[in-house]
Amino acid sequence: MNDVYKKLALIDAGFVLDAATGRGEFINTIKNSFCSYTQIIGIDSSEKSVNYTQKLFPDNDIEIYKMNLEELSFDDGQFDTVTISNSLHHLENSEAVFKELKRVLKKGGRLIVAEMYRDGKQTEAQQTHIQMHHWISGVDRLMGIYHRETFTKQEIMDFIEKLALKNTEIMDYYIPVDNPKANSTCETLLRNCQDTMKRLETLPNAAELAEAGRQLMIRIAEIGCASASRLMAIGTKK
Repeated sequence: MNDVYKKLALIDAGFVLDAATGRGEFINTIKNSFCSYTQIIGIDSSEKSVNYTQKLFPDNDIEIYKMNLEELSFDDGQFDTVTISNSLHHLENSEAVFKELKRVLKKGGRLIVAEMYRDGKQTEAQQTHIQMHHWISGVDRLMGIYHRETFTKQEIMDFIEKLALKNTEIMDYYIPVDNPKANSTCETLLRNCQDTMKRLETLPNAAELAEAGRQLMIRIAEIGCASASRLMAIGTKK
């Protein structure tokens, strides 16, 4: 983990695009861990996420917009750095999205991709996070929303290779927790469980998923949770 932050601390990011920004987790990473940046533009296709994140970052140098990631409203080569974190599993047409992300990135600009994976040596607490993600993805699919289960490490590495970047560095990391039963990640997962259970109440044929959700909440209480391990790739556009 320290190696990742040491690497990020060296980055002068310039004009940054954070794609699929969600609730702004990686914007916080840019703000707190990068050496510097001049401005951050966050984009997401979800109006709910955009509204939330706009309120979260009232900063003058951060702007959040709703936008289709397959048709970006930016000029070619507009950004010095493009980031996308824990979002590959939400992209139904990842080839089209990354074609656009590379289009708006300057030649020699930096592309950063971070994504959690499901295999390898993960603690029981990390397995809680993985199970949680798989459960929510199942609920989304039942509602007709594209959301695939977590990738394997090799699948992510294969994806990164296809991006054909220069000087690509891939780092394997996780966020350690002292007490898996008492950390902010568990509080967030539990709230997500409760919100998702409410969604299930409106859906037919959801009994199996509802039971899986109840068992997941028991697991969070008994075992706790920790963020799943991730890969971060940093490369430059040819």
